[in-house]
Amino acid sequence: MRLTGRGVTLILSTLLIVVLTTGAGAAWALGRHREDTTAAVDYVAGPTAERSVRLDADAGGHPRSEEVRGVLQVYFDSINNRDYATWVSAVAAPQSSVQDPQRWTREYSTTVDSNLVVTTVSDDPLRARILFTSQQSVELAPPALPAECINWDVTYLLSDTSHGLVLSGIDPSAQSMTACR
Repeated sequence: MRLTGRGVTLILSTLLIVVLTTGAGAAWALGRHREDTTAAVDYVAGPTAERSVRLDADAGGHPRSEEVRGVLQVYFDSINNRDYATWVSAVAAPQSSVQDPQRWTREYSTTVDSNLVVTTVSDDPLRARILFTSQQSVELAPPALPAECINWDVTYLLSDTSHGLVLSGIDPSAQSMTACR
């Protein structure tokens, strides 16, 4: 059987439709199971059961937002899980060099961070503004605000290293904390 130009076009068109339909179906199925890390814009401060770092729409539009979200997730998970070694992997060497394991473990021994939403990711230098709530014993709270529950608004500075992105400090001009109500 010999195909004419019209027959070849019909076969190729049918194959193209099958491939596109299959690809669209697969993309839809994968998208349904993908974790949604974009948070609602109407952030309500206070502790929650949510410990995943989420991105609001503004932060999610930055080309490195998922990378930033990932390092922040490692950072906060290490605090919540009392895992000093993982915390060290998420921060720059100058940050970790001033915290020995015993001191770090003592200082974070009662801390639980939750309700973590990155509101802005910007460049020059790379930075991420994050809102979150920490709960801790009053004795281990910051001396400036001895409270069991604190709502934070912090801008972390981030740096690229040979091992990936790390937190390299906090912008002191972009940090605030208030006691939970």
